[in-house]
Amino acid sequence: MARFWACVAGAGFFLAFLVLHSRFCGFRLPPHLHFAFKISWRSEEILYRLDVDWPMYSEYFTGATFCVAVDSLNGLVYVAQRGDNIPKVLVFTEDGYFLRAWNYTVDTPHGIFAASTLHEQSVWITDVGSGSYGHTIKKYNSFGDLVQVLGTPGKKGTGLNPLQFDNPAELYVDDTGDIYIVDGDGGLNNRLIKLSQDYMILWLHGENGTGPAKFNIPHSVTVDSAGRVWVADRGNKRLQVFDKDSGEWLGAWNSCFTDEGPSSVRCLSP
Repeated sequence: MARFWACVAGAGFFLAFLVLHSRFCGFRLPPHLHFAFKISWRSEEILYRLDVDWPMYSEYFTGATFCVAVDSLNGLVYVAQRGDNIPKVLVFTEDGYFLRAWNYTVDTPHGIFAASTLHEQSVWITDVGSGSYGHTIKKYNSFGDLVQVLGTPGKKGTGLNPLQFDNPAELYVDDTGDIYIVDGDGGLNNRLIKLSQDYMILWLHGENGTGPAKFNIPHSVTVDSAGRVWVADRGNKRLQVFDKDSGEWLGAWNSCFTDEGPSSVRCLSP
């Protein structure tokens, strides 16, 4: 059975785990650590350990780190950072060695996802910026070449044909190439959208509210091994769960979110 872990964070994915961990174990992040780092875990005991030596060459972090994705098939780690006149993506090996940096076609990264098969390596970024590249979801190859843009660059909207976004928060790409998107980091939209690999809408839930399949700042999305889509419904302080094939609402979990809603959700399997 897949183990489910929900991570609550204010700053980004890598801080999300530490916030949750500190609630139970009293762990605190030293204030001088502002760059990305690695947490190792031993599945047989579920013990986590901060690796303070990762990454090598932390001087490459010239902006504010915000999100991270791991391509475990090829041993690559992608870290997205925010700031002006800086490369928005840094690429490391899993051992922490810096490989390269790219690119200048992102305004403000919010979510990043590495999707790799034996035939293709791709990196997806959701852009919540208000500049000429913002309000889009972009697909790159592993060297930072822009492959695909979803949405209208620099223009927010609610349209479905063509598809438009307003502060798209995050996405998940499954092994079939289908794409799950949460669109609405405090903008016009509060939507969960499933796209096919050729970018056609398969199903969506898109209404602001507190009831089933309604959202208030859907902030993170993932899919587990049982075929369930998990959404961090941040403003409603809950997780919502859907069937990935039909989009059917399966339930909600709100019993452990009181002070702040969940910002990130991930599912781990042993």
